[in-house]
Amino acid sequence: MKRMIIGTSLTAALLLAGCGEESAVTTKEDKTTVKADDKTKTAAKEAPKEKEESADGNKVEKSELGEKRSHFTNKNLNVSTKLGPINFKINKVQTSVFKPVADYKEMFDNKDEVTLIAFEVEAENTSDATINFHPNQAKLTTNTGEQIDASMVLSEDVGGEFIGKVKKKGNVIFLAESAPDKITAVKFIADGPNDENFESLADRYTVDVKTK
Repeated sequence: MKRMIIGTSLTAALLLAGCGEESAVTTKEDKTTVKADDKTKTAAKEAPKEKEESADGNKVEKSELGEKRSHFTNKNLNVSTKLGPINFKINKVQTSVFKPVADYKEMFDNKDEVTLIAFEVEAENTSDATINFHPNQAKLTTNTGEQIDASMVLSEDVGGEFIGKVKKKGNVIFLAESAPDKITAVKFIADGPNDENFESLADRYTVDVKTK
């Protein structure tokens, strides 16, 4: 139950609630690389939050889970590509610092403070076939030398089977060691989709994104 509540609460507000610095990201694309329970869920989403600004002007949100201070937000990322029958988009990115309360520290490796990097993504199967695609299992590399797997606990269910012409949308979240002011560029890396026989339908996809 704790896992469901923390995942829903964080991802529901992570990108849409506070805006730190925003900027446009220039992208350059080739074949595979681009530069640049229902009641429980409802209660978690509607949990009261206190908003304020930190000394540096960034948004601070407080909830029963802890405190999140946004560092960088780009709500107009608008990266898109076609991976076989899958239309894939990354709409937004945000970096922030999260300080969990004691009851939830175990979800964050018992750390007092973590850096969150979140992407709002969309995936659409344009075919009638069943396609497997897992952007919520993506990897991230940073300019600070980290390679990070997406958090399956915090990320939303935007991957798995796409049975016919369906769409999925949600946040994919990574926990980084480096402070957000040190992370100025990241690569979002997702394996291409495959069919019901696990035959690959597209190559691995990489997106370069500025986070400053």
